[in-house]
Amino acid sequence: MAGKENINSSRGFSLTELIIVIFLISAVLAIATLNFSHWQRKYNIEAQVKEMLSDLTAVRQMAIQTKKRHRVTLNPKMISFRRYSSESDATGTPVFNRNLNYTIQKFSSGTLSSFSDTVIKINDRGYTESVSDHMTIAVGVGLGEPAYNCLVVHWARVNVGKINGNSCEFQ
Repeated sequence: MAGKENINSSRGFSLTELIIVIFLISAVLAIATLNFSHWQRKYNIEAQVKEMLSDLTAVRQMAIQTKKRHRVTLNPKMISFRRYSSESDATGTPVFNRNLNYTIQKFSSGTLSSFSDTVIKINDRGYTESVSDHMTIAVGVGLGEPAYNCLVVHWARVNVGKINGNSCEFQ
């Protein structure tokens, strides 16, 4: 029977081979998805830290430019910024509010505590009056491994760092 093909030899895939390939592809996709969500959380924490640094720096600059006192009020999921025209101005003028995706906490000597209407006062020269030495703000502690997840507010500057044990190590 020259020229005739054997009926039993086929060139397709068996059902078992197809199921194994689908299983392998789904396992690789599951691993990639888990890593993606981890990277996304890490990126979002770092973005919030950068945004907070930018906001605090901008408020210091506004205080210098307008020659008016400003206050930053910290809460776990929101930061509020206000401008004060004089010492007798009790309520102030809202500058802007920032809602936060990740909870911020006060960090001191390895201990975390909640913010509840904690105020940072900035005078008309851009210096912080209410922070004696420094205040450490932790962002999303325990979520992922971001390159930086804390801010240290000093009387004249703000530093960014990563919580390592009992301190925020500057980056």
